[in-house]
Amino acid sequence: MPLSTGPLIGRDTDLSHLADAIGLRPTPGAQPGGVVVLSGDAGIGKSRIVGQLVTEARDAHWFTAIGHCVGQAGSSLAYLPFVELVGAVDAGHPEVVERVLETHPSLGHLLPGRPEAHDPERAGRTTDPGQVAEAVHALLSALGAARPSLVVVEDVHWADHSSRDLITLLLTRGFTKAVGLVVTYRSDDLYRRHPLHETLAVWARIAGLEHVDLAPLPDDAVRELVSGIEGAPTDTTTAAEIARRAEGNPFFAEELVASAAAGQALTGGLSRVLRSRVEQLDDTAQRVLRAIALKGGQFIDHELLSKVLDLPDETLEAALATAVEHHVLEARWPPAYTFRHALLGETVADSLLPGERLRLHRAYAAVLAERPDLAPASELARHAAAVGDLPTAVRASRAAAEAAMAVGGPQEALLHFERALTWLDENDAERDEVTLRASRAAMVAGESVRAMDLLRDRLDHPGAAQDPFVRADLLSTLVIRARILDLPVDSIALTDEAMGLLGEEADERRVRVLVARVQALVDQGSFVEAAVVGNEVSLLAERLGMVGAVAEVRTIMARVLEAQEDLAAVETHLQALVDDIDPDDPLLLRALHQLASLAHRRGDLPGALALYDRGADVARRMHREWAPWGQECRLLGGLTAYELGDWDGAVRRLELGGRPAPQPGRTIFTGAMLLVQAGRGEPVDPDLFDALREWWPVDGLAVVLTVMPAVDVLGDAGDLDGLLVLTEAAVRTLDAAWGEYHAVVRLAALLAGQAARLVPSADPVQRERTVALVDSLLERARVIGELRPAVEKASRPKFERASAESLEDTSRETWAWSARLEAEVLRLRRVVELDDPPGADELVDAWRTSTVAFERYGHVFETARSRARLAAALRSGGDDAGSRREAELAREVAVRLEAKPLLIELDEVRPGPGGGGAHDLTPRELEVLELLARGLTNGQIGKQLYISTKTVSVHVSNLLAKLGASGRTQAAAIARRRGIVTD
Repeated sequence: MPLSTGPLIGRDTDLSHLADAIGLRPTPGAQPGGVVVLSGDAGIGKSRIVGQLVTEARDAHWFTAIGHCVGQAGSSLAYLPFVELVGAVDAGHPEVVERVLETHPSLGHLLPGRPEAHDPERAGRTTDPGQVAEAVHALLSALGAARPSLVVVEDVHWADHSSRDLITLLLTRGFTKAVGLVVTYRSDDLYRRHPLHETLAVWARIAGLEHVDLAPLPDDAVRELVSGIEGAPTDTTTAAEIARRAEGNPFFAEELVASAAAGQALTGGLSRVLRSRVEQLDDTAQRVLRAIALKGGQFIDHELLSKVLDLPDETLEAALATAVEHHVLEARWPPAYTFRHALLGETVADSLLPGERLRLHRAYAAVLAERPDLAPASELARHAAAVGDLPTAVRASRAAAEAAMAVGGPQEALLHFERALTWLDENDAERDEVTLRASRAAMVAGESVRAMDLLRDRLDHPGAAQDPFVRADLLSTLVIRARILDLPVDSIALTDEAMGLLGEEADERRVRVLVARVQALVDQGSFVEAAVVGNEVSLLAERLGMVGAVAEVRTIMARVLEAQEDLAAVETHLQALVDDIDPDDPLLLRALHQLASLAHRRGDLPGALALYDRGADVARRMHREWAPWGQECRLLGGLTAYELGDWDGAVRRLELGGRPAPQPGRTIFTGAMLLVQAGRGEPVDPDLFDALREWWPVDGLAVVLTVMPAVDVLGDAGDLDGLLVLTEAAVRTLDAAWGEYHAVVRLAALLAGQAARLVPSADPVQRERTVALVDSLLERARVIGELRPAVEKASRPKFERASAESLEDTSRETWAWSARLEAEVLRLRRVVELDDPPGADELVDAWRTSTVAFERYGHVFETARSRARLAAALRSGGDDAGSRREAELAREVAVRLEAKPLLIELDEVRPGPGGGGAHDLTPRELEVLELLARGLTNGQIGKQLYISTKTVSVHVSNLLAKLGASGRTQAAAIARRRGIVTD
């Protein structure tokens, strides 16, 4: 048991902060519960204050449960703290667990002690991190509904990847029931590349999350603490020295007291003080401590310890009793032991001699090989590898990996598979199978680059015993996985090699290789050959009963029809495919994605959004949100909502909200969110663009979704040089990845628009460089509309080629941006070609065409932005009435979207100050003005009109500008004087 230090000292404020954060002492009518992160140095008192919080919660009749993260072997066990925590809930409220298991059977994977819950038929043989996260959140919510509850996850600096992601979800989502969640970590263990470091950055942005950092205790609190310890020195000199050396750390103070009480000097570092605590024990007790220190983990079971040490029961029990009595170990029931503080265990482990370490590893490996039920397979792998028994280490590590996959821990599975690979000889044929499994784990974890690198490494270093058939599997797997990204891979050459390795057998391996071949041919644009191979593999797959392979080939072949611009045939083909695919087949995601993309190309944005949302719903149901096609459906659904003017809906679809997100997915979603931030004029750190560039070489979409909002953000900030550097880098990267691409049209239009604003004040060199870049992109953009439909071996993008006449029907987005580009280039020429600028009528016609095009396409914001520039063109041509009409239509959209940059642009085309009358105000602005004149605040106006306070603020700013007023009072007076409002 821990040293008795009497009452908690010096932490009243921290304890109150924690209690308030979890709602332990709610105000009348308030809901108990809340989430809080507690941090501090090792020994600073995190466990002590959490223990006091738990005691107070129990006294208040709350249910409490604690899960511990552990170091060494435990760090690679997926969901380890949640296995402990869920087990505690099951012991205290089994009826709640039973109820949640009915709707979330994957919870059974965290209940190894409940065999019926872990039934594969009920819980599933494998699961996804999303399933586990949903199950744990549902369990804690149900627990809070039944009884106010406090759950604690301690020491997350040791947490496994899956546990960190699950904790992030719980902190982000919070609880609507009476659940208090406390998460603790050791802050002095962190460094720049520590796995928790990036997670803490996410936690820092979670709204409503409380953070409590335990600072060192003041000296008077340390002296009070020391005086309360039994056996503490009473002379003031020693007490003062202890307080000085402890530096406000309670654990250090207690250890120094124990050292002084035992007659030890207070010289030397703390590690010496900790070792002196151990050295007070007899040789047998020290031997026991060394065995426990090497084991790793939170607790070691008595039976395992007994078998490893091979001591008589009486001797072992006496040694353990001595260690507990001297406050070195803690015990629990059923019999298990751990160090009172992790620093003690680390000190003992560091003091082990090489020979002692080897002998203990050998003892652990021998026991666990015979009794694998005594510890996770990962521990056997660690100990076996330490003594050089690599076959056992590989076997155990593979078992640990499969166990991690079964509970939805692909990151941990990848770690174990890769450890196995480090122990396998290059010539060992088992490397091929382990590589395939490791690559699969990487894909499930969202680490697509790692998945490819693993396959490439084995293909480049096959060893002397690689089976040619297995090599064909490696090659075909690489082809299918490589197409997810934009890394350079010669898929045709890879499938050529794979085909050459196959025998004459018409088996499943041949089907897999041929499917890869069809995909490679379609991606290259060799559609005739793809049709021949597709027919061959379809017939073979049907004969072998491989229904999934048949559907996959049909999905791939839909791209052939797309490339020929036969969109009606494509739609019929894909709709039939969606109707035929089993609702639980992941291939349904790809078919829905393609069908939605087709609707988008044809300009049916509402239809596209419905299909994308359906795909995202299917992905969530299948727990494949970050898998290929599931991720894309959610992303493109968010982008389509953005185009339709539902920016709040776009944010809901795109915001990660602290949820686990693999790369490059996180970069892509971050870039997509920047579109809304840029449109609303929200502050964006320019350094973010450089950070996102890390993933540009991996995925071209990351380039597009970074550079498009960056053009507006940097342009609005007046950073022309930064804008040019980023755009030039983006073009180079996209040229290397995609060749020809429709995104160049939009990029050219956005750049030309910002150039028209910034070039007049730029120096001659910048001006020349800007105009040259716009001209270059303009030339390339015009080529896109001139391309004829492609049938064979066209450069990317095959599926988007069209004649200029048919572009409106085959790619309405590009058609609209092409019109916008021509208008922007005229606007740029007007400020550059001062001697012979385009005429006002020409400019008006171009902007009218752009406005109509975007309106027909359905892009609400870009319609409004084109309309604002049409208003400016009309005003410059002397049509003030037409300008005012277009500007007010644009303003209504800008206000609804809270698009501040567009509102600022519109301010430049409004009537001069003081000229505003009722006819200059929109209906909504008149409503706001009437309530403002009655003295209502923005919040009160928002409640009256059922709009946000932020939107009211935008309306008020516009009113002040239109009326030429300096404040709300003056605006009301002007409105009354002009008869716009009456009392």
